[in-house]
Amino acid sequence: MPRIRRGNFRINEPEVYGLPPDPDISHAARIYGLSAILAVIALTQWIIIALSAMPIQDRSEVRYGWWLLCTFFAISTLAWTKIGRKVPFNYIIIAAIVESSTIYIAMEQMHSANIFVNVYAAVVVVSLMLASIFWGAYFPMFIVPGDLVLSILTAISNIMMLIFFINAFFFDYYGIYYAVRNTFALVAICTVMYTATVIHDRQFDVPKNEYLFLSVLQFFSYMILHERILAIAYQSTRTLEC
Repeated sequence: MPRIRRGNFRINEPEVYGLPPDPDISHAARIYGLSAILAVIALTQWIIIALSAMPIQDRSEVRYGWWLLCTFFAISTLAWTKIGRKVPFNYIIIAAIVESSTIYIAMEQMHSANIFVNVYAAVVVVSLMLASIFWGAYFPMFIVPGDLVLSILTAISNIMMLIFFINAFFFDYYGIYYAVRNTFALVAICTVMYTATVIHDRQFDVPKNEYLFLSVLQFFSYMILHERILAIAYQSTRTLEC
């Protein structure tokens, strides 16, 4: 994510995605508002897919890995490449991230016990997101994830992803899947906290039209946490059935 030390922002900075700043809408309101809109789009499609009674596909652990890998690559392209930051490519990438994540989670929801499990998962994840945002925005900085923590977690995530695919193709040990899902859930929570510190100007000052990437990052974190809760619900259902 491009960052500029406080006080160094200049009008002639290279063009970044997003509309120019609007004095009537705050930077934080834009980011949180767009994140909420993306979540509502996903929720609406989940309801439509559930009502359409689509056939349930078998769960695939490898599918989870490919979803994480491809989405992370898409977000990296959106944030750090010139072509990914230009219209209409940025909007195409965002649409692909939202739709692929929505469809993937919808497939996971079909394996849940009933509608109450899905409602419970949504409540838990929204609560986690709000608590993480509040933590990053208002808690003392010494207990909020910073650059070092996020860099370490990113490195661990890359290693875990490599271990995930090695396990998926050669060993198929469930404990590895469980560890990888938990690791990425932790990374998602820390990412939301860190993003909140940036949004609320607690660490860096970013160009105020630099909001699409932050919104998509929050949306992706929401999807990771939602998948984690659904996976726990699915495993609990299987245990009860046995």
